[in-house]
Amino acid sequence: MRQSAILLLPLLLLACKKDSKEPDTKQAAVHVKIGYHPKFSKGCITVEAHGGTGEPERAEFKEPKFNSNDPVLNVAVFRKADWARDVEITVRVFENGCAEAQLVDERKRTFSFASAGRQEWLLEDLHTADEDGDGFVPPGGPMNRGTDCDDSSVEAYPGAPELCNGLDDNCDGRMETGVVNKTWYLDNDRDSFGRNGPGTVACDPPSELHVEVTGDCDDERADVHPTAEEKCNSVDDNCDSRVDELFTEGPSALGTACTEACNGTYACNAAQTGTVCVGTPPTPLYADADSDGEGEKDGAPVGGLCPGAPLPPMMADNTRDCDDADPNTKTQATEVCDGLDNDCDGQVDEEMSCGVLKKVEDSVLAGGNWRTVAVHPSGYPVWVAGLDGKLAVKMNETSVFVNHGGDTTTRCGPAQNSPDWHAAWINPNNNHLIVVGEDGWIGEHNGGSCFANQVTLPGSSDYFSSVVGIGNPAQVFAVSTLGHLYEWTGAAQRHDSPGRYWGLHALGQDALFAVGATGESSPLTPMVNLYTRPLPRAPWGTPAAHNLQGTAGYNGGLRAVWAADATLIYAVGDGGLVVKGSGQSRDWERVLSPSEPAINYVSVAAPPGTMNAYVIGNEGTAGRLQRLTPHGWAKAPAFTPSAPNAPLRDIAVTSTSNFWIVGDDGNVYHFPEPSASAQP
Repeated sequence: MRQSAILLLPLLLLACKKDSKEPDTKQAAVHVKIGYHPKFSKGCITVEAHGGTGEPERAEFKEPKFNSNDPVLNVAVFRKADWARDVEITVRVFENGCAEAQLVDERKRTFSFASAGRQEWLLEDLHTADEDGDGFVPPGGPMNRGTDCDDSSVEAYPGAPELCNGLDDNCDGRMETGVVNKTWYLDNDRDSFGRNGPGTVACDPPSELHVEVTGDCDDERADVHPTAEEKCNSVDDNCDSRVDELFTEGPSALGTACTEACNGTYACNAAQTGTVCVGTPPTPLYADADSDGEGEKDGAPVGGLCPGAPLPPMMADNTRDCDDADPNTKTQATEVCDGLDNDCDGQVDEEMSCGVLKKVEDSVLAGGNWRTVAVHPSGYPVWVAGLDGKLAVKMNETSVFVNHGGDTTTRCGPAQNSPDWHAAWINPNNNHLIVVGEDGWIGEHNGGSCFANQVTLPGSSDYFSSVVGIGNPAQVFAVSTLGHLYEWTGAAQRHDSPGRYWGLHALGQDALFAVGATGESSPLTPMVNLYTRPLPRAPWGTPAAHNLQGTAGYNGGLRAVWAADATLIYAVGDGGLVVKGSGQSRDWERVLSPSEPAINYVSVAAPPGTMNAYVIGNEGTAGRLQRLTPHGWAKAPAFTPSAPNAPLRDIAVTSTSNFWIVGDDGNVYHFPEPSASAQP
C-alpha cells in the first residue's frame, strides 16, 4: 500500500479566520491551534514535525504574522511519504527572535497516522506573556524561562539602555551601572532642599542626606528653605536674599520709632508674625484725682511715664490711695477724728478713742419727727426741731437734751398751737436759736424762754423752709415755699420771686443764695437765685437766676444750698440732683451722683475751712450720708451699726470731727458718739 505524502502547510496559520481550508477528511492530518498573548508581537513561534525517518519539517512564525485582535495560530500538519506511521510535533516559543538561546517554552506530542482522518491539538498555555509588548517575557512556564525583569515597563528588557531612574532597565540585576546624569546636593537639615553649591554628580544619591533640589541658604535649619514662610526674625527664611522683607514697610515697619515704649522702635514680636514696640518700659501711671501724689487703690493704669519725664498733673506712679477724691486721705496723712481712714491703713480713727457715728439715745428725742438741727460754731449748744412743735436742746457735751416742745412752758409759739418747725439757725453772737416753720411762725429761743412771732404768708399751705443770719448784730433771713425771701430789719420785708424756695445760705454779708424750683407744681425746673446788695444794710436787689448746665428736661427741685466759700457753692435736690458753682459766675455745672436717681437729697453742709460737702438724702425710706469734694465723691463716715431705715432730714457740721444728723422716728445721729465698747 502506497503511503500518502506528508506535508507541513505553514500557510494554514490563520488568525481566527472562519473560512480557513480544512484538511481533506480522507487524509491523515493534525490541526494545531496555538494561542498566544495579544502583545506577543516581537517573539517567535516554531512548529516542527518529524516522522522518525526522513527530514523533519519546520515552520517559523514571527512578528508580521501575529494578530493582537485574534491571537491564535492555526497550523495543519500532513504526513510525508517517507515518514513512519507516528509523527512527533514540537511547538517552541522564543522571545525577541527565533534563536535557540531565546527559547522560553517547548511542547511535544506524538500523533498516530495509521488511518486517515483529522486530529486536533489545542495549545492555550504556552508561555508567551508580554504585558509591555517589548518582545521579552518574564520568567515562567514549564521551563521557567524568560529574561524580562519588569514586564510592566517597555523600557526594561535585556540589552535596554540603563537609565538613572532607580530601576534595573537592562535586566542585569544591577541599577544604573555606569550611568551618570544627576547632580546631588547635601540636605543636612532634611527639609527636602539641598545646600547651595556645585553638588555631587552621580546617578544614585551619595547618601540618604542627598537630594536633587538645591537652593537652601541655611542647611542647618529645617525651617529655612526656598518655600518657607518669611517670618520676622532677622533671618532670610525663604532664601530670596532678603531678610524680613514683609515687615519693612508701613506705619509699624521694623526700626521705625514708636510711642508705646520709652525711646521705642518697632522690632519683631515673640510670635515672629509682626512687629511690636520695644524700648524702656514706662512706669505705669494711675489717675490721681485729688492730686495728693497717690493713685486710687486697685486702680487700672491710665498711662505711662518715661525716665526723666515730668509727672503729668493729676497722675501718680502708685496705687496707695484708699480715697482718691479726698486729698487729706493718703498713706502719708495723719489720722484725725473724722470717721474716716485718713492714713489708708484699713483702720478708722485708730488710737483716737473719739467715738463713731451712731444714734443718740435720749428719751426727749424718742419718737420725734425731727426736721432740722442747728449747732453753735463752738460745738454747743445743739438744737433740734421738728413737727408738732418739737424742740429740744443739748447745752454741752455732758448734758442731756432738754425738752422745749409745745407741751412745755418754754415752748415757742402760742399755748394752743404747736407749729411744725422746718429750719433753725443759731446766732453765734448770743447763742440764741432762730427757728422757723409752719404758717409763718418764727421764734427766738435763749435756752430759757422763747419770743415768737407770726408773719402773714400769702399761701394757705406756705411755710418757712430755711433760715440764716448774717452780721453782728445779726440780720435774719428766711425763705418760704412760695418763693419769697423775708428779712427782719426792724420790720419784716418781703422779696418775691416765682416758684418755690426750699433752701437758703449766705455768702459773706451781701450775698444770699436761695434754691428751689420755678413754678409751683410738677413738672418742676430746678432754680438757683442770687440776692445781692451794693452796700451793707442797703436794700436787696432783684434776684438773679443762675444757669444750671446739664439739667435740661429734669423734673424736680433743689432742696438745700451751702456756700463753702466764694469759689465753691453746692446745691442738692430731688432725683440725685447735685450742682455746684461759685459767686463769680452765673454758670453752674451738674455733678453726677453715684446713686442717682435713687437718692433724693434733702440737706448739705460743709465743715468750715474745707471744700467738702456732707450730703444727706433718702433712698426710699432709708437715710443715706455721702461726701462730695472738689475732686469727686469721697468716702463718708459710716453709720454704726448701719444706716437708719428711716428718712433723714437735715445735717449740721461744725468740723469734720463734729456733726449732727436728724430724721424721722426719733432718729438723731451724732459724730462722734462713744462706741458701745467705749461706754462705761
